[in-house]
Amino acid sequence: METTGDRIEQFKADVNDMKLKTGSAGRDRTFQVLGFLLMLAGIVVSFLSWVSARNQAADIEVTTLICLAIAGLGLIVAGAAIFLRYSLAAFLRMWLLRQLYEGQQNTQDIIDAVKR
Repeated sequence: METTGDRIEQFKADVNDMKLKTGSAGRDRTFQVLGFLLMLAGIVVSFLSWVSARNQAADIEVTTLICLAIAGLGLIVAGAAIFLRYSLAAFLRMWLLRQLYEGQQNTQDIIDAVKR
Protein backbone atom coordinates (compact mmCIF):
# COMPACT_ATOMS: atom_id res chain seq x y z
CA MET A 1 0.00 0.00 0.00
CA GLU A 2 1.27 3.48 -0.89
CA THR A 3 2.03 6.03 1.78
CA THR A 4 0.88 9.62 1.57
CA GLY A 5 4.41 10.79 0.79
CA ASP A 6 4.66 8.37 -2.12
CA ARG A 7 1.35 9.57 -3.53
CA ILE A 8 2.43 13.21 -3.26
CA GLU A 9 5.72 12.49 -5.04
CA GLN A 10 3.87 10.51 -7.72
CA PHE A 11 1.44 13.42 -8.17
CA LYS A 12 4.30 15.90 -8.56
CA ALA A 13 6.03 13.64 -11.05
CA ASP A 14 2.82 13.20 -13.05
CA VAL A 15 2.22 16.98 -13.11
CA ASN A 16 5.77 17.53 -14.39
CA ASP A 17 5.29 14.80 -17.01
CA MET A 18 2.12 16.47 -18.28
CA LYS A 19 4.02 19.73 -18.89
CA LEU A 20 0.96 21.78 -17.99
CA LYS A 21 2.69 25.14 -17.95
CA THR A 22 1.60 26.94 -21.06
CA GLY A 23 1.92 30.52 -22.25
CA SER A 24 -1.12 31.49 -20.19
CA ALA A 25 0.72 30.81 -16.91
CA GLY A 26 3.00 33.76 -17.60
CA ARG A 27 0.03 35.91 -18.55
CA ASP A 28 -1.76 34.94 -15.34
CA ARG A 29 1.25 35.99 -13.28
CA THR A 30 1.49 39.29 -15.18
CA PHE A 31 -2.15 40.13 -14.53
CA GLN A 32 -1.80 39.12 -10.89
CA VAL A 33 1.09 41.57 -10.48
CA LEU A 34 -0.84 44.22 -12.43
CA GLY A 35 -3.81 43.83 -10.08
CA PHE A 36 -1.56 44.21 -7.06
CA LEU A 37 0.09 47.32 -8.52
CA LEU A 38 -3.32 48.85 -9.28
CA MET A 39 -4.38 48.29 -5.68
CA LEU A 40 -1.17 49.83 -4.42
CA ALA A 41 -1.49 52.84 -6.75
CA GLY A 42 -5.11 53.33 -5.67
CA ILE A 43 -4.12 53.34 -2.01
CA VAL A 44 -1.36 55.88 -2.61
CA VAL A 45 -3.58 58.16 -4.75
CA SER A 46 -6.44 58.04 -2.26
CA PHE A 47 -4.25 58.70 0.75
CA LEU A 48 -2.35 61.57 -0.86
CA SER A 49 -5.61 63.13 -2.07
CA TRP A 50 -7.10 62.90 1.39
CA VAL A 51 -4.03 64.49 3.00
CA SER A 52 -3.97 67.25 0.39
CA ALA A 53 -7.70 67.94 0.77
CA ARG A 54 -7.24 68.56 4.49
CA ASN A 55 -4.78 71.38 3.74
CA GLN A 56 -6.93 73.20 1.15
CA ALA A 57 -9.09 76.20 1.91
CA ALA A 58 -11.00 76.57 -1.37
CA ASP A 59 -14.03 74.34 -1.85
CA ILE A 60 -13.28 73.71 -5.53
CA GLU A 61 -9.82 72.36 -4.70
CA VAL A 62 -11.23 70.13 -1.97
CA THR A 63 -13.92 68.82 -4.33
CA THR A 64 -11.31 68.05 -6.99
CA LEU A 65 -9.17 66.14 -4.51
CA ILE A 66 -12.18 64.21 -3.24
CA CYS A 67 -12.96 63.18 -6.83
CA LEU A 68 -9.35 62.05 -7.21
CA ALA A 69 -9.62 60.05 -3.98
CA ILE A 70 -12.78 58.34 -5.27
CA ALA A 71 -10.95 57.49 -8.49
CA GLY A 72 -8.23 55.96 -6.33
CA LEU A 73 -10.85 53.82 -4.59
CA GLY A 74 -11.97 52.67 -8.02
CA LEU A 75 -8.39 51.62 -8.77
CA ILE A 76 -8.31 49.67 -5.52
CA VAL A 77 -11.51 47.80 -6.37
CA ALA A 78 -10.45 47.10 -9.97
CA GLY A 79 -6.99 45.95 -8.87
CA ALA A 80 -8.45 43.69 -6.20
CA ALA A 81 -10.84 42.12 -8.71
CA ILE A 82 -8.03 41.44 -11.19
CA PHE A 83 -5.73 40.11 -8.49
CA LEU A 84 -8.36 37.79 -7.01
CA ARG A 85 -9.50 36.53 -10.40
CA TYR A 86 -6.03 35.38 -11.45
CA SER A 87 -5.02 34.16 -7.99
CA LEU A 88 -8.14 32.03 -7.70
CA ALA A 89 -7.73 30.76 -11.27
CA ALA A 90 -4.28 29.36 -10.47
CA PHE A 91 -5.52 27.82 -7.21
CA LEU A 92 -8.61 26.26 -8.77
CA ARG A 93 -6.61 24.90 -11.71
CA MET A 94 -4.34 23.01 -9.32
CA TRP A 95 -7.30 21.92 -7.19
CA LEU A 96 -9.09 20.50 -10.25
CA LEU A 97 -5.97 18.67 -11.35
CA ARG A 98 -5.61 17.18 -7.86
CA GLN A 99 -9.27 16.12 -7.86
CA LEU A 100 -8.86 14.42 -11.23
CA TYR A 101 -5.71 12.68 -10.08
CA GLU A 102 -7.29 11.46 -6.85
CA GLY A 103 -10.36 10.25 -8.74
CA GLN A 104 -8.11 8.32 -11.10
CA GLN A 105 -6.24 6.85 -8.13
CA ASN A 106 -9.49 5.86 -6.39
CA THR A 107 -10.73 4.18 -9.55
CA GLN A 108 -7.45 2.29 -9.81
CA ASP A 109 -7.75 1.21 -6.16
CA ILE A 110 -11.29 -0.11 -6.80
CA ILE A 111 -10.12 -2.01 -9.89
CA ASP A 112 -7.26 -3.54 -7.94
CA ALA A 113 -9.65 -4.54 -5.11
CA VAL A 114 -12.07 -6.17 -7.54
CA LYS A 115 -9.25 -8.13 -9.21
CA ARG A 116 -8.20 -9.59 -5.85
